[in-house]
Amino acid sequence: MKNERCIRELYNSNGMSEEVFCTNEYGFVVDSFSSQSRDSPASIKNEWYDIIERCKNSGEKLRKSEGARRLIYRGIPLSLKYRLWGMLTPKASGFNYSNLISKKSGYEHQIHVDVQRTFRRHFLFNREYGRGQCELFNILTAYSNYNPDVGYCQGMSSAAALLLMYFPEEEAFEMLVSIIKNNNLEALFDKKLSKVPCVQRIQDEVFRALIPEVYGHLLHQNIDIGVYAVGWYLTLFTRFDIKLVLRMWDFFLFFDFSVFIFFAAAILKFFARKILELQGEQLIEFIGTLDSREVDVERVVSYVVESFRNGEYEYYRDRV
Repeated sequence: MKNERCIRELYNSNGMSEEVFCTNEYGFVVDSFSSQSRDSPASIKNEWYDIIERCKNSGEKLRKSEGARRLIYRGIPLSLKYRLWGMLTPKASGFNYSNLISKKSGYEHQIHVDVQRTFRRHFLFNREYGRGQCELFNILTAYSNYNPDVGYCQGMSSAAALLLMYFPEEEAFEMLVSIIKNNNLEALFDKKLSKVPCVQRIQDEVFRALIPEVYGHLLHQNIDIGVYAVGWYLTLFTRFDIKLVLRMWDFFLFFDFSVFIFFAAAILKFFARKILELQGEQLIEFIGTLDSREVDVERVVSYVVESFRNGEYEYYRDRV
């Protein structure tokens, strides 16, 4: 086991020259380049620009805009993630980032282990002790010092890495601080995972209401979906396919943490036919690998939008 001083030296070395990779539009390393961009059509971008102008760069006004809500259902273009995610997340302040990085944390080894397995196929984090890994290590160390009552929890690594894909290091840290505070996620990430029982209780209610056949089948097979889903919540659903992750985070930052419960239901609904066909060990294996399976993103999102339009989101959100 590397000692903390040795770990810090690795993440503060000067040998940080970057390799050139062939990547897709999301920044993940691929074997060959495709000239086909999947960013949103110009018409959607123009609608977003109109909304931004009308809202005067105010996140509060943006959330109150029915036009913005309809556009969230269609997704934020990749080229506007920085601007709109930033608008929707007030920047935290009242700290010295450099001081937070330099202080001894006590979580360095755990952070190091997680950094080394976070989004390794993304060009930012592909190189061991490269720029992206160093920035991610800094952010997580800084947060553990900023909020010692929480310290560090494994799921933070993926969330912070996702933010680094669209924000400079210190801004990504400010975003992480605000996201955790504004959604009361200190209770999700604390040492007792205090928020988890509440989330699981509401999740069971939502599943019974929205996917009763799937939920009943899992119960009949003695499968507690909460055991598997807890990892989804602790990583803020960042382990799924990146196309779905980005759409879920559009909803998350526009609305709140409770949207993830509806996405969990929507994902199970998408796989309902397969789930109902399987039993025993095969079903356990399938449920345990859901976050690595490809989905039709638009179908999953449509299930969530349907729940929103039917009023289920408003009914459950304040209870999470």
